[in-house]
Amino acid sequence: MRDRGALLLLSLRLTAVLLAALLLGLALAAPLARAAAPAPPPGEAEFRAAWIAFSAPSADPEKARSLEARQQARMAAIPKMEEAVSADPKNPLYYESLAYICLTAGQYEKGRKAVDQGIALKRDRPLLYLLRGQAEAARAQMNPRTARDNIGPALSAFDQAGRLDPQNSLPLLQAASVAFDVGRPDLALPRVEQALQRPTCRLYRLALPENLDPDRGASFRMWQYAQLGAWMELLARCRNAHSSLLRLGEKAEEENDLPGAEARFQQALAVGRHAGQAEPNLFITVATALDLLEDAYGALGRVAEARGDPQAERWQGEAGVIRVARGQLAGALQGYIKEISGSPPPSLDQLLALEGRHVAPVIRGMGLQPQPSQAGVGEERPAVTLAPALPQQQPAPGAP
Repeated sequence: MRDRGALLLLSLRLTAVLLAALLLGLALAAPLARAAAPAPPPGEAEFRAAWIAFSAPSADPEKARSLEARQQARMAAIPKMEEAVSADPKNPLYYESLAYICLTAGQYEKGRKAVDQGIALKRDRPLLYLLRGQAEAARAQMNPRTARDNIGPALSAFDQAGRLDPQNSLPLLQAASVAFDVGRPDLALPRVEQALQRPTCRLYRLALPENLDPDRGASFRMWQYAQLGAWMELLARCRNAHSSLLRLGEKAEEENDLPGAEARFQQALAVGRHAGQAEPNLFITVATALDLLEDAYGALGRVAEARGDPQAERWQGEAGVIRVARGQLAGALQGYIKEISGSPPPSLDQLLALEGRHVAPVIRGMGLQPQPSQAGVGEERPAVTLAPALPQQQPAPGAP
């Protein structure tokens, strides 16, 4: 028994020594362990390289403001993303990223081809149909004389995105904006009405890596450069639909159709409310909503005054609330910058959540309800993005 106990004790000691040696060896050989890690998925390196090239202007404020530098970055990203597609032609995320980058660069035919290839692989992603809608809208708008008759394929694609994401108002607002652009309010207005019946307004992430640079702060800047650019274009489409509704209301005013004018202004107000409650809650969503709500309140106030309606005072009061909210938003932005100036949060989700906490009191002060954050969009959630808003004519190279 003593021999067996001695052997057990010796065995335990040897095990402890071996474990300590193993841990020491792992620590000393960390570079070798990393080198022996499983190979990344096909095309991942090229995918990252493409988004790094796309986001390069974020390192220099002057370049970030330069249309030429931004266009050069987009064009530099395209061949790298094409390499990712070649490395893994079965990955729909590579096609959607290629399509998005092509559309931002004005390469509409190439973008349309990429999105069609992505849809062939993944038919249940709203993102791909939204990108198809943008590509089709660009093709139609290249010839303004025939655009109003050729906008159907674009609207069909947006409608399909809306069917795949039935709670979200954004696909239908996108469709309405494009229809307004080509002078088809008959096609835009039903989609506005459907959009305003939906409970949410979600901004979805682009499918881009979060760790684009070893430095966390630089990586966050690169991610925000790409993502915020897409989100701002999305909000621009909401603004465009809102402005189109205001113009229809103003036309009704000129014709002394005050009930008709009020109906359009109420729709414009509802679009502003959707923007103000868009999730994730961001400074850019709140700033957009302040503009839209203020314009709608002013228009509704005019109609009420023309009708001798005491509601005019209400709309004047609402406009005053918006002016107060602007000051609150400026203060919230200062507090947010101060909080992140020392060290950025550990993750992008936490960064977005922090921004949401700072803007939530402003949203409530506007009479709206902040939405639960869906900032951490994963693979099982709808991963929708929008290509940039398309002007009435083909943009010049470098247009966002």
